[in-house]
Amino acid sequence: MKRLLLVSVALLGLPVLALVGQPRMLSCTASPLVQNKKRSILQRLTYAKYPVEISFQLKGQPLKNEESLDGLRSNDFDGDGDWLKDLTIKIKNTSGKTITWMLVNLEFPEVTKDGAVALHQIFLGVDPDAPFPRPELRLLPNQTLEISLNEKYDDLKRLVNVIGSGMPVESVSKLLVEFHAALFDDDTRFFLGYMYRRNPVQGDPQKWIKIDN
Repeated sequence: MKRLLLVSVALLGLPVLALVGQPRMLSCTASPLVQNKKRSILQRLTYAKYPVEISFQLKGQPLKNEESLDGLRSNDFDGDGDWLKDLTIKIKNTSGKTITWMLVNLEFPEVTKDGAVALHQIFLGVDPDAPFPRPELRLLPNQTLEISLNEKYDDLKRLVNVIGSGMPVESVSKLLVEFHAALFDDDTRFFLGYMYRRNPVQGDPQKWIKIDN
């Protein structure tokens, strides 16, 4: 069974709302006020081989990973109302290849509207199949990229307020981070747990062919 996500897409600096499918397990109802300081950064547990390792820092200090229920890994900690502003996402390239484009999803399971959940997407690098004007990315093997949410805080604050019908961003206590997709310098692609290569047959509607990780 699927639910919907309301998406704020970081394209050309303009937030855009759209609807996409998402597993039901994250659906929940947000309380307008958080009663304690417990905050959680979530990641889905999977057997798929990902090309990166993701870790987090809060105010420059690393956060510890702890496994939790419902197929999620959780970083739990005490934080104040503007904890998102102090959060940095670290992405280490473990693929053995150079990453030239990536998409990272930030989901807010408490922020809902009409059965949809808020999602902010972060695009880095240039996708030749969708060449929006962005700075080029070349994340070499074993290099680490840092994404500071302080730079995106105004967009996140606006998204939570709009989708949450006036919900203040300070009341958010959960964030789910997903490494969604990537392109590599050998013209292969990672998408939702699988690797693909470009189809060499011109005109074939199947543009990408799944390969073994």
